[in-house]
Parts: sequence; structure tokens; C-alpha cells
Amino acid sequence: MLPRPVRRVAGVLFDEGLLRLVFEHARNVAVSSLITAAGLEVARVSPQDSQFIHPGLAGYSVAALGVALLLLNLLDGLWKLSRLRWHLVLQCALCLTYVLVSWRVAQLVLAFKLGAGLGFATG
Repeated sequence: MLPRPVRRVAGVLFDEGLLRLVFEHARNVAVSSLITAAGLEVARVSPQDSQFIHPGLAGYSVAALGVALLLLNLLDGLWKLSRLRWHLVLQCALCLTYVLVSWRVAQLVLAFKLGAGLGFATG
């Protein structure tokens, strides 16, 4: 039999669906960071074969959409955190961590796109 504090934590994680929410938010951060990184890459490279709209404008529009999705995911997480009775300092620390992690994921995606990821040499 597990000790009472461990059972309480397990109940919150598994029975109340907190673990599922954490994975959903992580997936949303990854997808929106990929969208942001893709938009920034298009804006940086600006391929000239696009005939409909300016590539830089399209890239920055996609990057803005990715940032908007990141912010919406952040607001959703803060909304759910505000319903918990946690201290405000912990909520601010989680918010800062969220912003830093999403920024770092976007940087890593760009690094892999440029061929600098994990020391792999391209061509």
C-alpha cells in the first residue's frame, strides 16, 4: 500500500486528469513552436518562387499565427492554474517557464532546420 501523500498525488495526476492536461499543453507548445519557427524560416530565407504574396509577409504572418497560438495555450494554462489554490509566485514561475521552454523549442527547431542540430553535417 502506498503512503497517503503519494496516493493523493497519484489521484491528482491520474484520476483528475492532470497528467493528460500536461501532455496536451506540451503537444500544443511543440506544434505552435513549429509553426512559429516555420514562419520565421520562410521570412529569413524568402524564396523567390512564390508568385502570389511576398514570402517575407507570408512568413511573418505564419510566425504571428504561431505566437498567437502559443499565447492562447499559455492563457488556457493560466486559466486552469487559477482554479487551483496554488500560490501566485508558483503560477508566475510556471508562466515564465512556459515562455522560456516555448522560445527554446522554436530555437531548436530552427537549429535543426539549418543543419546545426546535434552536430549532424548536411551535404
